[in-house]
Amino acid sequence: MLRGGDVNFKIVLADKDNAEHRRAIQRLWDNNLHYISAGRFEWLYFNNPAGETITCLAMEEEKGEIIGMASAMRRNFYLQGQCYTACVAIDFAIDKDFRVFGPALQLQRALVEQAWQQGVDFLMGFPNLASQGILKRIGYKSIGESIRFTQLIRTHSKLIPRLNDRHMPAWLAGPMSAVLDVGLSMLNLLSRSRGSTSIGSSLDDMRDEWQQLWQSNRESRVFQGKHDADYIEWRYINCPYQDYKLFCLHDGQQKLVAFLVFSIREQVVLIDDFRYLDKAWLSSLFHRFWKAMRPGGNVAINMGLLVSKEMKDRLVCCGFTTRPSKRWGGVLSNPNGEIRWEQVLSSGEWYITDGEIDL
Repeated sequence: MLRGGDVNFKIVLADKDNAEHRRAIQRLWDNNLHYISAGRFEWLYFNNPAGETITCLAMEEEKGEIIGMASAMRRNFYLQGQCYTACVAIDFAIDKDFRVFGPALQLQRALVEQAWQQGVDFLMGFPNLASQGILKRIGYKSIGESIRFTQLIRTHSKLIPRLNDRHMPAWLAGPMSAVLDVGLSMLNLLSRSRGSTSIGSSLDDMRDEWQQLWQSNRESRVFQGKHDADYIEWRYINCPYQDYKLFCLHDGQQKLVAFLVFSIREQVVLIDDFRYLDKAWLSSLFHRFWKAMRPGGNVAINMGLLVSKEMKDRLVCCGFTTRPSKRWGGVLSNPNGEIRWEQVLSSGEWYITDGEIDL
């Protein structure tokens, strides 16, 4: 039932040992964030190697009912070897009957205050359309362009709607796609690529190699989230609700020089994350991956990035087409810090993947 008049709220910091708080968080997820799955709470809120998630709860004071929440997931970022302690804003949920009474702004402001008190250097937010105004109102500033990147593997499914739009018979998609698919294969075959590849679902005995790749990357002048072995294992291998695979590229000495994390849904390959030793290996990573995905009957490779112009251009050169995304990404810096975002965002080919922000 909708409530009228003034409603007073109290914002409290969630206590992981408080059973009432945990039940309230689960209820808010069930009622407002319907994609939340079993096992996510312990995994995301307490097992993250970067630290425990910060959560603020909105309580309606008259009845003591918890009616909203906002969380910040720990995520460390690096620039030229320097580590910045950050958080990604997640799990923003308010019960429908209370959305018009103002707890949204109170929650986000309280979350920001908690983050600063706990020494966080900056917050990152990637809200849906309904929440963008709230984050912008408390000071989040845009940091980049959100882009969807696509590589076609097979063209048949894309041709049919275009033929229909032109009132042409759908059967033409068969012979036309046969010719176009051969062209795609030839184009990829002629592309220079090097190294050997492997696909797996665990780090196994490669853990030291993953650490070595990260140690090399962390000194880069490019702004990037931490991607050491602990993070990869937690975020992807131990994820309780998605079956991720690791595609690895090795040089002639079998040293790990690039990798990507992917999943497959309805014959569409989704790249959730990728990293590479240097730009000389980037095109080989994607060309080899395209070849590896073709035999399975997959129709396309897709990924979403918040990305610099330099990185967008390099991915287009690797064979991706682009289209704008509705996703907006912003940052809010600790007022006691000295992050110069102009310098950070001019650091070249930086990017933030869907896997780093969709949890």
